[in-house]
Amino acid sequence: MPAFNLQFPADPDEWLANIWRLLDEADQTWRFTKKGDKRPHCDVAKSVASKKRIRGERRQAAAERILAAASARNLRRALPGQSIADRMLRAMRPGEWYGMGDIARMAGVHKSGRGKVHQVLLRRGWIEKARNPAYQGILDPWQIKAGAEPEPLHLFRLTELGERVRAALPASQARADRSLR
Repeated sequence: MPAFNLQFPADPDEWLANIWRLLDEADQTWRFTKKGDKRPHCDVAKSVASKKRIRGERRQAAAERILAAASARNLRRALPGQSIADRMLRAMRPGEWYGMGDIARMAGVHKSGRGKVHQVLLRRGWIEKARNPAYQGILDPWQIKAGAEPEPLHLFRLTELGERVRAALPASQARADRSLR
């Protein structure tokens, strides 16, 4: 049987001092925060508190940066009556049929903005959609090179709700748009 070489304090007073030290809540010298770190609890608490404070300050700074960027984006946002959908509504005349490209051109929107017709106007019920009877199908490249204009597959016109919304748009913007035409 192998002999274990355990070294225990032989002095009973030393045993009792160690037990009292472990039971004493104020004495935190037995705590290890990292391997080999034997700092007192008050130092560890200060370190943890300063890390929390620094983390909170960083979070606050990040939140302020995010809010500043959001407010800058909102300043660039169109005012009421100036959005692409509003300009498209204002450009359409009641009772007339338009192709999607025509609506975008009249509103002064790039062709990539034509999607607002489906995404906003049609979904909100401001316009109605119908199949174009003059649609001839897809033209071949030679016809397009010769100057033929392809007819749109669908045409759109204002509904009664669209006319009411159009009438409710700011009048000053409507006058400014008429002066641009």
